[in-house]
Amino acid sequence: MRIEILRYPTDEDWARCLLLARMTQGKDSAKVPSDEWKKKILAAEHSPVRTLMYTIIMHDIPYYCSVHIVRHKYGVEHFVQSQRVNPDRGAERQDALVTHAMDLNFQALVNMSRKRLCYKADATTRGIMMEIVKELRKVDPISASFCVPECIYRGNVCHELRPCGKYEWSK
Repeated sequence: MRIEILRYPTDEDWARCLLLARMTQGKDSAKVPSDEWKKKILAAEHSPVRTLMYTIIMHDIPYYCSVHIVRHKYGVEHFVQSQRVNPDRGAERQDALVTHAMDLNFQALVNMSRKRLCYKADATTRGIMMEIVKELRKVDPISASFCVPECIYRGNVCHELRPCGKYEWSK
C-alpha cells in the first residue's frame, strides 16, 4: 500500500477560506490567515472549511477496504479502479488490490477519520486511514491534527453500539 496526497490547501486556498468566512460578517480580506485562525475555524467546523480540498490516492489497497471507504459519500468523490477488465468479475477476490482516489473537502476528511480510525473499524481499513493521516501530517499538519477517532472527538467518550473498551460508553 502507498498513500499519495496530490492536493491539499495552499496559501491561496486559505486566503479564500478566510475571505468567505469574513464575507459572512460583512467584512473583506485578501490575506493568508494565521495558523491560530486556521486551527480555530477547523475546530469550529464552520462552512468555509468545506472549501479546503484534498486529493488522496491509495495505491494497492484491498478491494474490501475500498468498499469501506467508499461508504463515505458527503463532500467526497471516489474513483476506484474497476474490475471490468476481468471478463469473469466474479472470480476477483475481496482482497484483490485496487487503486482508490478521493477528492474531498476538509469536513469529509474529518468525518471519515472519526469512523475509520475507531478501534471498532476493520483493522486493515484503520491502518489505511492511519497512513493517510501520517502522509497528511507531512504536508498539512494543522488539518491532520483534527483527524482523530470519534471517541477522541467526543471528549474521550464512546458512542458505538459495542465499544472497544478504551473509553466508557456514554449513557
